[in-house]
Amino acid sequence: MNNIIMRQIDYLSKDYEDSVDIRNEVFRKPQGLDIRDEDLSSDKDMVMYGGFIDNKMMSTIFYLPLDQETAQVKSVIVIDEYRNLGLGIYLMEFIEDEIKAKGFKKIKLMARVTIQGFYEKLGYKPISESFLYYKTPHLYMEKYL
Repeated sequence: MNNIIMRQIDYLSKDYEDSVDIRNEVFRKPQGLDIRDEDLSSDKDMVMYGGFIDNKMMSTIFYLPLDQETAQVKSVIVIDEYRNLGLGIYLMEFIEDEIKAKGFKKIKLMARVTIQGFYEKLGYKPISESFLYYKTPHLYMEKYL
């Protein structure tokens, strides 16, 4: 994956706006929703990254420190045209390394039930029953670093 450049995204920057568009396309529009109708002000507390190929954002991955030991991974997205190339694994390895380097010991995430197996292959364990989040079944998972 040496043609991917991972770049930190600053809140309210052009890259941030592009990441909102990607999140909207992948997470909200399929459900008839618009992410821009939501209060996104909590994004300012996230550590946000975009993955770029040829200067085009093709992925996002964020994390939110929850406490001294735990970070929550959020917004794991690879846009359709770049799926099935191993980029999801690349993103997760990248963010795990970033989180571990900051001294966190555990990662928590909210996964769509349809991709639970992907996270299990990376060592994540379910820690909740499934529940609906924006009309889609999800569950919480965690991994100790």
